[in-house]
Amino acid sequence: MVHPRDYSSRINTLYRVYFDIAEEEYVSCIDTEVKANCIADEYEKSKLTSNASAHAIKAIVFASLCVESAINDYAGTQLGDKYSEKHLANLDVVSKWVVIPNLVCGRSIDKSGPAFKALTKLVKARNKLVHNRSKEFDPTVPNFVESLEKNKINFKDDFENSLKALYLLCMEMDFVVGQLHNPIKTLDSAFSPCLEIPEQVKDMFNNCKSIVLKQYS
Repeated sequence: MVHPRDYSSRINTLYRVYFDIAEEEYVSCIDTEVKANCIADEYEKSKLTSNASAHAIKAIVFASLCVESAINDYAGTQLGDKYSEKHLANLDVVSKWVVIPNLVCGRSIDKSGPAFKALTKLVKARNKLVHNRSKEFDPTVPNFVESLEKNKINFKDDFENSLKALYLLCMEMDFVVGQLHNPIKTLDSAFSPCLEIPEQVKDMFNNCKSIVLKQYS
């Protein structure tokens, strides 16, 4: 895919660090949940469950930091820092992923596809955490217990989507802008021979790969 610049040297790039942290925290959450399920002592189980929630929060937040940092870097690299700051900085993150690749090379993410949906969900999950609002504890409110259970289910769903969103975005952008210019990085082992996917998430990784390959077949 033709781009204004094939290579660049930039400072303060953190999106790959954020990617690694998100992946590590995701795996840590899974491992901690497994430990919690194997412990009978309620106090220890409670501690591990709390730790798992902390890992999940970090996975969501750092995955969101990754997608925002990556698309900003891609815009600065290909369109120039001054242009990006003046004309693109105020766009929301999801819009940046639609608009910026189109400006750069005339192609864009599929807005009806799984990567776009996962990205949108990730940003919403991040906003819920960053702009968190507490509520009065009142068990007399109708459906109070059901509401608490629904919140737990939604949080788990947001967690499971966090790393999935990164994988789907990386894989789809290989097709949209090409592996060399992928805003985050390519996850194609043929292009990146040192790529290592944690054992705990290999099934999800392979499922994402199948989804995107089918999408672009």
